[in-house]
Amino acid sequence: MMPRCYLYSQGHLTRAICCRVARDGAALQGNLHTPYRVNHPEVGRVSVYDSARQTGKTKESSVNWCLADGGDVEVLDGTKGKIEGPKLEVSRVSKRKMFALFRQLCAKTERRDLQQLSVYSEAKEAAAPYREAKRRFFGALETMGYGSWIRKPREEENFAFLDA
Repeated sequence: MMPRCYLYSQGHLTRAICCRVARDGAALQGNLHTPYRVNHPEVGRVSVYDSARQTGKTKESSVNWCLADGGDVEVLDGTKGKIEGPKLEVSRVSKRKMFALFRQLCAKTERRDLQQLSVYSEAKEAAAPYREAKRRFFGALETMGYGSWIRKPREEENFAFLDA
């Protein structure tokens, strides 16, 4: 992860994404079943960055890349969640694309039981070990005094594969 922003603090970022739960939640790690665990991603920063404060409105952009995809950089319009450009294509990191890849993997591994799940929310609901790890994570947040996890509307997960 390589954040590039004006008010960047490596300590604040790592605490927000993993270290707080690891520090305060040793019990969480002990309660997670394999393959689930608290991860500590490497967080770096760019070596050269013009930090002159911008006075205009900042652009809502997000950038992602993956070596397995040939290192192609994808720039997203953060307000729409789509690739910047005239077509506004769906991002490779969107739920829709991830679900399509999941379905392809199910086909290759001949998991007909999972292939029959054509709605994203149904496929997630069928993943009992994942649901249990998520429940334990949410419980640990409450126990450690961080409050409850903010949830998105269920409608965002009720799309069918035919729509993908």
